[in-house]
Amino acid sequence: MRQTKILLLASLLLGTATLSMPQHALSAEAQPAAAQRQTPPSINVVAARRQELRETITVTGTIVARDTAALGTDVTGLQVVELNADEGDVVKKGDVLAVLDRRSLDTQLKELEANRAQAEAAAAQVGAQITDAEVAVRQAGEALRRARELKNKGVSAQSQLDDALNASDSAKARLIVAQRALSASQAQLAVIDAQRGNIQLQIDKTQVRAPADGLILQRDATLGGVVSVSAGPLFRIAINSEFELAADVSEASLARLTRGLPVAVRLAGLDQPIKGKIRRVSPEVNQQSRLGSIRVTLDEHEKARVGNFARGEIEVDRHEGIAVPVSAVIYQGRDAFLQVVADGKVRTTPVELGIRGATKIEVASGIEEGAEVVARAGTFVADGDAITPVREAEAQAGATVQ
Repeated sequence: MRQTKILLLASLLLGTATLSMPQHALSAEAQPAAAQRQTPPSINVVAARRQELRETITVTGTIVARDTAALGTDVTGLQVVELNADEGDVVKKGDVLAVLDRRSLDTQLKELEANRAQAEAAAAQVGAQITDAEVAVRQAGEALRRARELKNKGVSAQSQLDDALNASDSAKARLIVAQRALSASQAQLAVIDAQRGNIQLQIDKTQVRAPADGLILQRDATLGGVVSVSAGPLFRIAINSEFELAADVSEASLARLTRGLPVAVRLAGLDQPIKGKIRRVSPEVNQQSRLGSIRVTLDEHEKARVGNFARGEIEVDRHEGIAVPVSAVIYQGRDAFLQVVADGKVRTTPVELGIRGATKIEVASGIEEGAEVVARAGTFVADGDAITPVREAEAQAGATVQ
């Protein structure tokens, strides 16, 4: 009982001491927390600056030969007996790339030459017959003239005149036959000449020659292989060793591309891009994919390989303008806004945008140069919020200290 009274007395004394503490001591303890609650959040801001802006369109595609030549032969059934070129070789127009076995064609050519000699002899014989027939016609004509004169004088009978007339007609008929035989011999010679020309053409084709300067992309000819039309070309050549980037572009971007625009083409394995320019813009858009094609010529052909994957950056616009980071823009539907900071408060401002680069975007209207905007808009603050602006130099200094 006594212990209970002692504890009660101690509690009363402690409460009295607490109530008698100065009021300013309590408020001093609460001040840091209150001050912490009243400080606006620190937000990174950037100033809109005037600078040169570039707008590019990025395309991807494959390296292809600008023009190709498929080199084959229409001579079938002949073996390849010699190969003088392989894939990757640079050739000149007229170079012999492969040689085919021509022995069977040489035999046919000799047969035709023998036939022609025989036909020439037959034609000469017919020519001699024509000469004899012409003499016979002349002699029969003279005999007919004398028979008529004698008949008119009453010296010869009518039968003698008839015989002379028949002899003249027979001589003329033999002349016509001989002349037609000569025409037939000459026609036979013409046929033989045509056949000989065809064989000679096939012999010429046994030497497979390059149709133009270029790089051999593919060789399907094999030593000892038998060529045929159905087997396809023996060689495929990139004419003049010229290569291009073939890329597909969306129809929206295609409308902004024209011939001659410079292109920086990046190839796998190369540190620096290859310069090029647009050679052709497709006049047609695929109805299913909604894509159109472009061809980009390359200045340095030797660094490209057919089939390489490539990426091209096409500059479509370049000018000076007020720019802010891409991350500073807020979109509501098609409308764009910036969170402008003035007097420590955020004000959401509608803007009109211009060209867009990789990290910067042009503000065509809505703010003035030098205006400060939230660097990463819409994440931490809303319209009307109070903030503590952290400018770029301050942010970099803070990052260095850390």
